[in-house]
Amino acid sequence: MWRAVCALLLSAAAAHAEPPPGQLVPVFDTVLHLNCTGSGAPAVVLEAGLAGNYLDWTLVQPQLAASTRVCSYDRAGAGYSARTARPRLAAAIAEELHELVRAGGLARPFVLVGHSFGGLIAATYARDYSDDLAALVLLDAMHPAQFDAFAAAGVYVETDPHLVIGRTSGFAATYKLPESLHRLAMDLALTDSARVFVFREMARMIDSAHALGTAPLPHLPARVLVHGNGEWRDVPPAGQMETVWTALQADYAARLGAPPPEVVVDSGHQIALDAPDAVVTAVLAVVAGYRENTTTASSRADHKN
Repeated sequence: MWRAVCALLLSAAAAHAEPPPGQLVPVFDTVLHLNCTGSGAPAVVLEAGLAGNYLDWTLVQPQLAASTRVCSYDRAGAGYSARTARPRLAAAIAEELHELVRAGGLARPFVLVGHSFGGLIAATYARDYSDDLAALVLLDAMHPAQFDAFAAAGVYVETDPHLVIGRTSGFAATYKLPESLHRLAMDLALTDSARVFVFREMARMIDSAHALGTAPLPHLPARVLVHGNGEWRDVPPAGQMETVWTALQADYAARLGAPPPEVVVDSGHQIALDAPDAVVTAVLAVVAGYRENTTTASSRADHKN
């Protein structure tokens, strides 16, 4: 067993010219790259969107690390993480993250931040492991009802992974990143492993959405951010995709008992890269709320004693 784990560790690290910035952690049948910086509680865990990896948080993680512990990671097959035979359903990925948090020694409860498909994973995590979470922050998160809602509004969204992956340039991975990271971002995005696992996640994406369903989500401190630059306004029929998306984000907030979604006016879908300051502000707000509540509870306990 340990010989196999060591082989996975070596293959995950050796697949790229540059060493990973974080640690490689054995999780089930794979090894996941966990990149933690900063110190303090609660920790913040960052879940990237489809085809993403730890680099998606380049503009956010350093700012958060100035105030608390923050960890980005690569899902199986992405970035510096090894492959897995496990299904690429959101529930399975959430279970892998749950184990990564334990094996990586992260203190719970923590704040979970999810973008796009990563938001669907984060919401699934909240459903399955709510006791792990101090708070939840969703960034333009994929909604479990979005495919049905788009179809009802006459909005066509391509979900065939063959077509989507074939039309996507590796240069897309460099979006808004510092130029010094462009080569690494493209190298990570264009590996056979990364492309295979984007395909596998996309192939089960609708199943992942339907599996979360419309059941109530746990009410916990949460924030929902939605892009506000109208980048989808011209998707036919004109304006409908933006309208449906905004309504879905409001539904997320209601199901979580969160404030109404914050519209990030100058941001497109890639909120963590378009408007990192807005993400940092939202995350630090729930971190501060958790700390205040913990201090208050501790003071009350001391007073009773």
